[in-house]
Amino acid sequence: MAFLSLPLEGNNVYGPNQYPEKLIPKFILLALKGEQLPIHGDGSNVRSFLYCEDVAEAFDVILHKGAIGHVYNIGTKKERRVLDVAEDICNLYGLDPEKSISYVQDRPFNDHRYFLDDQKLKMLGWQENTPWEAGLKMTMEWYTKNPDWWDDISAALHPHPRLSMISHSNDDSWISQKGLVSDAKEAGKSDGSSGLKFLIYGKTGWIGGLLGKLCKDGGIPFEYGQGRLEDRMSILKDIKKVNPTHVFNAAGVTGRPNVDWCESHKVETIRTNVGGTLTLADVCKEHNLLMMNFATGCIFEYDQDHQEGSGIGFKEEDKPNFTGSFYSKTKAMVEELLREYENVCTLRVRMPISSDLSNPRNFITKITRYSKVVNIPNSMTVLDELLPISIEMAKRNCRGIWNFTNPGVVSHNEILEMYRDYIDPEFKWMNFDLEEQAKVIVAPRSNNELDATKLKNEFPEMLSIKESILEHVFKPNKKT
Repeated sequence: MAFLSLPLEGNNVYGPNQYPEKLIPKFILLALKGEQLPIHGDGSNVRSFLYCEDVAEAFDVILHKGAIGHVYNIGTKKERRVLDVAEDICNLYGLDPEKSISYVQDRPFNDHRYFLDDQKLKMLGWQENTPWEAGLKMTMEWYTKNPDWWDDISAALHPHPRLSMISHSNDDSWISQKGLVSDAKEAGKSDGSSGLKFLIYGKTGWIGGLLGKLCKDGGIPFEYGQGRLEDRMSILKDIKKVNPTHVFNAAGVTGRPNVDWCESHKVETIRTNVGGTLTLADVCKEHNLLMMNFATGCIFEYDQDHQEGSGIGFKEEDKPNFTGSFYSKTKAMVEELLREYENVCTLRVRMPISSDLSNPRNFITKITRYSKVVNIPNSMTVLDELLPISIEMAKRNCRGIWNFTNPGVVSHNEILEMYRDYIDPEFKWMNFDLEEQAKVIVAPRSNNELDATKLKNEFPEMLSIKESILEHVFKPNKKT
């Protein structure tokens, strides 16, 4: 059996049977109870509302007339402020808006406005048929006749709903919403004096394992996520079970033994690196959780404006320019999409290094086992120094994109010289150029310098890459 997919993007949908965590059914049911209608912020946020039957008709039109592979916006040009919606509902019930509307703390990352152009869909013959007043009246009448449709909805009517469980007639349990603890620190109070509790994805990975150890040593309560990133329901179950204050994503596909694996496993790479990461970010946004996302800086390569040896590195706002490997393509793609999620802190890791010289993922370990290596200066990440910084960044509520590397660059030969001087005096190696390297690898490799000024300004004590490698890797491992 084959399935075809047509991507659809829609505005806010409303109508009968909608779960009352959503704005319109929530306000209707609160009005029915004679309770106040809570508005986030000042109510000036603008939304476009479409009646459910119009949306269903749009699905039908797209199914029968849409072109495969095209994206269709299902929208309306009739916008309303949230305050206007509340006042309209008050008027339908004969309530005084001045007395029936209250204002509560705005939710984080609350978009002021988003608008979809639906001209492409209209060219297929679709149009909105239900006026706002008629749709709202039909919705109100349904909820008035069916006030107990959703069993216990008290949690959903809270001004800031969060996870809970509700039972359906088929006895299946599924994730819904319940009352939100107003402060994230309150949510973790029972789990330690720090007020923190981390949910970490990537238990079996190198960085995820080190994060867990750091939390354990630092007395920070944490649990590893059990769900798969591409399975939204399993992530929701993790969040309900753990009730975290922060989520760390150290999961992803890098390939074994290296990124060449991704070239022949593209769907698997997309599923985790793109779909899974976006799903986790989206669930975290829904629940007002900061997501610390360990990404990669291997999405750049030296170019005319950032030449090797110039000391001019790529900054956080620069767009990726390296597409030599499929792994890097997926990482560049998801980074651009995550820019739209204000609850995400993206950490660009590069060629990670640690004091554990037996770990095959350690960049130093890798190049000491190669018969030949290139000799190119690169930005790198010393995990022993920077992983504790990632935890501090979570505490400081850092967001956006960060070049998560030590300042400066170091070349392959410089690292191997340190390895020889501190670890193995008999160690020898040979160099080859990029043309020779291309003959023994499937996909090209990224070489670049990232500008770490932003991170250095936030953490002035951070060492340069060469200093950090010496202090955290080679001196502790020095053979006497």
